Amino acid sequence: MDSTNGEGVSIEDKLDRIRLQINSKLDNQKQLAIILSAVEENIEEQKTKKSEVAYFVSFLGLLQQSIQNDEIVDLSLATVSAYFLDLFFPYLPAQLLKSRFSDILTMLAPALTNEASEAPLIRSSVGALEALLLAQDHASWGSNVSVSPRRGLYGLLELSLDPRPKVRKRAQEAVHKILSLPPPGPTVEHPAANLPAEFVLESLVELLKSRNKNKAHTDKDLSSKMIHNLQLITSITSANAWPSRQIEPLCDALLELSKTTDQYLVSGVFNAFEGLFSSMNDEIDKDRFVAVLNIIFDLKPSVNDVHLAASWLAVVAKAVSSYAKVDSLACLAKLPDVFKIVMQYFASDSENIYISASQCLIAIIVEGIEDNSLLQPSKSNGVDNRTYEAVDDVITEIAEVTLTLCGVKYAHAAKEVMELLTAIFTKLRVRSNPDFLPHLEQVGNWRSDEERFQYKAEADAVISSALLALGPEVVISVLPLNLDRPDQVGRAWLLPLLRDNIRNAKLGFFLSYFSPLLEFFAEKVENAEDKQSMHIKIFQTIIDQVWSLLPHFCDLPLDLRSSFTDEFAAKLSGLLYEKVELRVTICHSLKLLVESNLAYADGALTDDLMMQQQFPESEAKKNVKYLAAKASKILSVLFNVFTQTAASSRGYVLETIDAYLQITPKDELEATFNKVCGILKNAMDEEASGKPSQKKESVDFPKMSITMMDLVVAMSKYVPETSHNALLTIFNQTLTYQDASIQKRSYRILTKMFETEAGVESAKKYLRDIESSIIASTDSLIATAKASRLAAIVAIIDILPSSDLFFIPSVLSEIIMATKNVNEKTRELSYAALIKMGNKMEEGGVIENSKVPSMDPEMPDSEANLETYFTMCSAGLVGSTPHMVSAAITAMSCLLYEFRPRMNTELLLEISTTVELFLESNNREVVKSAIGFVKVAVLTLPIEIVAGNLGALLPNLMRWSHEHKGHFKSKIKHIIERMIRRFGYDTIEANFPEEDKKLLLNIKKSKDRAKRKQQQEPEQEKRTEAKTTYASAYDEALYKSSDEEDSDEEMEEAQAPRRGDHGNNRYISESKGAPLDLLDRQAISRITSSNPKNARKPNSNASNFKSRNGRIVIDAGEDEDPFKGKDSGLNAYVEAVKQGPVRGQRNKLKFKRGKNARDDDFGDDDEDDKPVSRPNGRGNSFAGSRGGRVSKPRGGGPPRGGPKFKSRKKL
Repeated sequence: MDSTNGEGVSIEDKLDRIRLQINSKLDNQKQLAIILSAVEENIEEQKTKKSEVAYFVSFLGLLQQSIQNDEIVDLSLATVSAYFLDLFFPYLPAQLLKSRFSDILTMLAPALTNEASEAPLIRSSVGALEALLLAQDHASWGSNVSVSPRRGLYGLLELSLDPRPKVRKRAQEAVHKILSLPPPGPTVEHPAANLPAEFVLESLVELLKSRNKNKAHTDKDLSSKMIHNLQLITSITSANAWPSRQIEPLCDALLELSKTTDQYLVSGVFNAFEGLFSSMNDEIDKDRFVAVLNIIFDLKPSVNDVHLAASWLAVVAKAVSSYAKVDSLACLAKLPDVFKIVMQYFASDSENIYISASQCLIAIIVEGIEDNSLLQPSKSNGVDNRTYEAVDDVITEIAEVTLTLCGVKYAHAAKEVMELLTAIFTKLRVRSNPDFLPHLEQVGNWRSDEERFQYKAEADAVISSALLALGPEVVISVLPLNLDRPDQVGRAWLLPLLRDNIRNAKLGFFLSYFSPLLEFFAEKVENAEDKQSMHIKIFQTIIDQVWSLLPHFCDLPLDLRSSFTDEFAAKLSGLLYEKVELRVTICHSLKLLVESNLAYADGALTDDLMMQQQFPESEAKKNVKYLAAKASKILSVLFNVFTQTAASSRGYVLETIDAYLQITPKDELEATFNKVCGILKNAMDEEASGKPSQKKESVDFPKMSITMMDLVVAMSKYVPETSHNALLTIFNQTLTYQDASIQKRSYRILTKMFETEAGVESAKKYLRDIESSIIASTDSLIATAKASRLAAIVAIIDILPSSDLFFIPSVLSEIIMATKNVNEKTRELSYAALIKMGNKMEEGGVIENSKVPSMDPEMPDSEANLETYFTMCSAGLVGSTPHMVSAAITAMSCLLYEFRPRMNTELLLEISTTVELFLESNNREVVKSAIGFVKVAVLTLPIEIVAGNLGALLPNLMRWSHEHKGHFKSKIKHIIERMIRRFGYDTIEANFPEEDKKLLLNIKKSKDRAKRKQQQEPEQEKRTEAKTTYASAYDEALYKSSDEEDSDEEMEEAQAPRRGDHGNNRYISESKGAPLDLLDRQAISRITSSNPKNARKPNSNASNFKSRNGRIVIDAGEDEDPFKGKDSGLNAYVEAVKQGPVRGQRNKLKFKRGKNARDDDFGDDDEDDKPVSRPNGRGNSFAGSRGGRVSKPRGGGPPRGGPKFKSRKKL
């Protein structure tokens, strides 16, 4: 038998797996194998071929024996027989199953319907019936005989509602598969498609009638039955088998069923809808989909129907999103009508409903509009002018509809309207211009009313999305800043939004719009008589905020080649020299110019079709080439700035230098490198001769030689191969220089050079010389340069050829000693070096021992392998100092953990027994390392090795169990607990010292007590409230409303005020000077949910008492801030002063506490007593957040993958 089923699995493979269960400990598996063996023996006795038909006849006969007169006489035999029939039916000829249909169905019927049938028998019988029905042709399904396929399908439908979960699931799967694979015929629909639809609809309608009769008391059993019906509907609809004429009754019933707070029922309803929508995914389903949409819209509930509206809106969202996948353009054309219908629900009195309406439209915008349809006309993307114009008309209609939502009628839903506008700008991007500019202007006007408008965060989100979609030039043309126009509404609040949401903009706009603004305020500051006045500080704050925009204008600018001129570059260079406070901003800008274009040219945003069309990758490549032509001049300026910047603040300059080194032409880079080398040589010669430096040295400004070495290290990665010889010469000459800073940089030259393929190839040519220099410089090493040296050694080991393995024993003792270094980075590097050395030794080769400095020149060569390597490491165990012995044991612990799977048993046993002898030492440092080794050995070595040595190990270990110093007692107790878990209590007790069994008994009692306590105390389920996240916009539209509905009900039951209780209480904040014009859209900004009469006046609370210089003073009241409440918007500095520190006792800085601190969003009062963390040495104000860009993690560290050897921490 070599037949296979639809999944490509051979029947013989399945039988082989069953035959292997003959010795199974599970009775059911064993019984299958026994009966299969008996049947096969019977077939052989009859000298019949072992075919699928022979097996079928045998097992059908056994089923007939186990069921007599519709009664099951042998349940076990019936179950096994049905199992094998289920197994063989898919492999039988379809003609056989068609001809014997009535006989087979008659035999299967009792197994499916008898009350004595158990779930395993029924499930197997369902599987057999499924295969039987799949084999029937179109004519068989239409026959009117009493035992017909329709009768068999009806039986499956009844089992699909069975209360037993596994039976129900198997039956539903069978129904789905049967309907999914209709027999060939004149129609694509299954000939029996009406039967399942009518069956489940009739059942569901009856359940709905029962529910409506007993609304006061919802029966759990009734809800379960409804869910089972919904699961069956999902099985039918997802098979694309629901008849078209039954769609309207289905939608009506589902929507009626969704009038519930039962989340499982609601979920089931939408699974059924989703199955209906997802099944219609072909061209032939277009008309059917339109019909479904029309039915759904005809069933539109009232705008205030709190039970049905939210559910209906979620169905609309899913329906439109699914329709877009079938016919995106037709769906797009229908969107204006959908918006007009859904828009009505924004006028609802129920907060839950208009939130659902907003989420519905957001889901439609996000998933119902494909990005391809928003592209400009082009032959490459298939968008023609006709399609472009049609999409443009749709966008215009949507804009007209949504502009209506900005009126006073929908003021209560202003927050939800702005969330919708945010989604629209994010989706449509440049296509939202100019249709949605009126919306942007309206939201900007609301946002400008800072005192009365309460949805500032949502308004900021709209403007932010518009900035990203349209660019700052378009947004500022609609919402001008007006900072230099006192007669206009000022929008200083827009500056932070610009800073955070500018990308891929025009750099020229910064030069034309913001540069004059900078000059205007700079002139104001310069001409002011009182430099400390509030006006001047506000102006200075504006200058700082405007300058902070420059890096974001330099993030992939659209007009780089036309705007980044020599004149502008020279201006920035001058500011780098003159304005120390602008160096961070300008350096960050220059760096982003390079990095953003390099990343984009390398395909960072290839999937963004609209971005690719607006700004092709070819433009980024041209930009990189353009910047490369200017790189040398920029580097000269940066080098000079680097030498003039304090060492603690050089990081950002070095990062910018690194960016331009990547693109500098090789010939220019070589010339620049030679100049730096010349300055370095002169500086070192001057320092060696003792000549006084022209520049005054200090802690902040290090020696010129160190500065030049920093530049050499930065250039090591990028210089051409012709400069590698000079690099290695610098490395060799500075390696023994008696200055830790120089030594560190010398080793970094090597590690940086090894980061490139060209550098590695050059290093291989001089590898012997590099190795000799490393070995010879051991004694001249300054301790603080140890980490840099180890990093260089690790890099050398990576490229070490088998002919140079003598390098490993030459530096091994140094590496081992570094495992006890106080510096964590040094320890981590030492462990990395030990492991790399072990891997290199495992590769094999010959070690020339005569070349190892500490060995006899006449010593013969040895073979490289793990055993030799461990022998080398174990030499430290006989060291002259306890520190050396402790380091050797620590190294052995690491290597044992890493290489134990690749070591033979004899070597493992020898190492473990040798090291465990050190538990008898009287030196605590040595014993501490030995205990660490024992822990590694006990947990990782094979059980037979450790168990055989327990008699010697435990007495030595328990010798330190009474020592509290160094946590010895707790460590040993922990090891004993782990040993008990691994080897069992009896084994440990048999080898435990008699005098220490009290500890063992204590451990046993503690474990037993904990176990009893766990069994006695019932587990309490902890309910944690977590913020719900949604996988898609549809899911958010689907579940967000119902979640909020449920939470509202729970809160009501707890007699707590609901959110909705205050949602409908609206107040109008009216000015005394002018009445409110309700026809003005700006009136929305004056509508609030809080009663303005209840607002506390600013002078009526404890804020009058302010701490100044450690004294309590009372404000007189007359000296109020003259800028407070002004429409100029120039209050950024005032806010900064409010939230800033004040001088306390002893002139120390203190932050505000109490009410004022909370008002100013300072919640971390506890932080005042903690040490203030200083900025890092880079001095880069952009280090924490880089404008939404992902930056590389800084610093080294061990790889994260796999388990980490815990003892690598300092022992």
